[in-house]
Amino acid sequence: MYKINPDLQVGVEYNPLANDVGPLFNWRVLRETTGQPAIILGTSSDRIGTPSGRAFYVTFSKTVSDGIGLYVGASYSQYEDKILIPAGASFRLSDDWSALLLFDGVKFHPMVTYSWERYSVTFILTQLKQPGVNFSV
Repeated sequence: MYKINPDLQVGVEYNPLANDVGPLFNWRVLRETTGQPAIILGTSSDRIGTPSGRAFYVTFSKTVSDGIGLYVGASYSQYEDKILIPAGASFRLSDDWSALLLFDGVKFHPMVTYSWERYSVTFILTQLKQPGVNFSV
């Protein structure tokens, strides 16, 4: 991903297990305010675990209290050939730790992330049964 500005990121995604390469695009159309959620448009690979397809989405996100955020959206899944309704909640546990309860419109994928400086390690329980780890810079 390359951050063009604070509201727009573009990139390329490679999923070796699905032998898939595709574009990433994430645009925060409206920033969150006290009375309005953030609105984000984008595209990425389809849901975790799908063998192919792209997803095209709109997401609404809002901080509901200190350290707690909620989101809901609509995502067109090429793999499913239908609109899915993803949703979730994020929790800032400390300066270094956060958690995300992610529902992709079909399955749940809870995550816990440890961040320091510009690095992060995320532990995920894909579809509530398959463990995984992601390292990001």
